Amino acid sequence: MRELLLRLNRHFAGRLATTVVVLMGTFQCYWWLNANLPPRFDLSLPVDSAIPFLPWTYAVYTSFFVFPLVAAWALEAEEYVRMLGAVLVVNALCYLGFFLFTSHFPRPSVESIESLYWREQFRVMWSQDLPGNTFPSLHVAVTVLGALRLRHRRAGVLWLVWAGLISLSTLTVKQHFVVDVVGGVAVALAAHAVFFRRWSVGGADAGTPVGAVKVPGEVRP
Repeated sequence: MRELLLRLNRHFAGRLATTVVVLMGTFQCYWWLNANLPPRFDLSLPVDSAIPFLPWTYAVYTSFFVFPLVAAWALEAEEYVRMLGAVLVVNALCYLGFFLFTSHFPRPSVESIESLYWREQFRVMWSQDLPGNTFPSLHVAVTVLGALRLRHRRAGVLWLVWAGLISLSTLTVKQHFVVDVVGGVAVALAAHAVFFRRWSVGGADAGTPVGAVKVPGEVRP
């Protein structure tokens, strides 16, 4: 199975197709949970009400959907396949959190948005993405996980900045509580530690686990 995945994702076109399939597949579960789980907890803190609603940060928030595609372009096949496994585990952990700690975010009225353009963007988004599925933030978890791998690539600090801005935007578009963001970061760090704790950094053997000896022409199991 692993060798098949490596062959399918050897080139960018294959990784791009895999990314789209995984996104569409996991969103089915996300939407089902969001539509069927009633709220049971209030995860709000005083700091949540102090964070301003900034509709224009919708542009930053939705750039999340570009992030996995860029990761598919930047990562080599073997590292990408391992990342794919980590992303699926992150999704599973977040879905478990949605089920165990179901909470709904009290969104502001769409009519309070002055800009007609941003008002329409939020109207569409909130009609499709209901106020549940908050803890931990899947947006944050997947983005931070990707940034932790991409930080070793060219302009690595920019990936971290991008992930940080996306994480902050989940608060300013009133999609998540602060505790959701903290939970998302924790899930990302845990998944990265499990899947990449022995992965070397940089160099020609960036895809070789630390301690492994890479023999020319050898296919690692």
